[in-house]
Amino acid sequence: MARVSTAGDKECLWDSGTVVADRLTPSQGASSKDRDFRRIEQRPVPDTPTRLSALTITIDPPAVVPPAADARTIALLRKAHALGVTTFDVAEARFPERAERLIAMAFPEPRTGVSVIAGRSFETLARERKPPGEGTDSPDLASAITESLERSLQRLAPVRISIVEWTADAGSASETSSGDAKLPGMRLPGPAPLWAVRLPTSPAVLPTTSPPVGLFSGELSLLRTDLIPRFEGEAEKKRLRLIARDPFSSGRLDGTRFARSGTFGGPGTAPVDLRRLHEEFDPILRLGFLTDRHRRTLAQAALQFVLRMPWVVTAVVPLPDPERFDEVLGFSSCPALTPEDLSRLDLIK
Repeated sequence: MARVSTAGDKECLWDSGTVVADRLTPSQGASSKDRDFRRIEQRPVPDTPTRLSALTITIDPPAVVPPAADARTIALLRKAHALGVTTFDVAEARFPERAERLIAMAFPEPRTGVSVIAGRSFETLARERKPPGEGTDSPDLASAITESLERSLQRLAPVRISIVEWTADAGSASETSSGDAKLPGMRLPGPAPLWAVRLPTSPAVLPTTSPPVGLFSGELSLLRTDLIPRFEGEAEKKRLRLIARDPFSSGRLDGTRFARSGTFGGPGTAPVDLRRLHEEFDPILRLGFLTDRHRRTLAQAALQFVLRMPWVVTAVVPLPDPERFDEVLGFSSCPALTPEDLSRLDLIK
């Protein structure tokens, strides 16, 4: 049973069930009416029929795992969907083909609203392997990306792709002389996915695109706030939206990076660099007030901070382990960040 908490003295204990093999076994305790747990909300992309769940879960399986590990992943995906997650991400997967097949196995029946964020760039298109006998490289970029997405759709079926995140390679033909992004064409049957442009770290300005889009993807967290001044004030006027990546700041805000730093690496491992550890985790200690006197974890506060921005359409998080699942997906059931919390962050200017 995971502690996800709510305001006041009331302790919010919510048990969404137990992952066993490839299924979710519901608890026999309190009924759903007694559970103080908010489902993940759906957020619209302006001027489109597309809606994304406020949390998007990245699927990043290793190349080879025991069948039981894949079965556990499938069970967790179904559990996330039962709690309101309808958007899943393979754009940052090391082996996106495996991730796509796992999603298809988790959702073999057509489900309204379940969709995927896929990623493409010149680099990924160049290294993508084609099935034997499919022929040589496509004569143009539009054909190459269309064929690539068609292969993804075959692996994902019946799940659809709602967003294609395009990463412009520096100095490539995907950028104009002014540094703006030039997007390739897509020739897919049915409703075309939306383009999202991946932003570089700390962009000076938001790029314009050809064709124009209003959906971007970039890093945003309590520790990386560079995008806030880029979007505030302009987002609603221009109807811009952001897919917020890395809200846990590479594991620093949910504790997973600290856990890895403390793991013994075996013979020959260099000693722990205490100065580097201090630089990495001293900012985390300064954020401790977000959990003081509150029944809220720092991971939950990190998600609340990112998703309080009205121009954030979804926050992308790694698939949580079963032990952390209810904590992460229960972020909105905990006390909301207060004006005092936000003023102490010294980010709202």
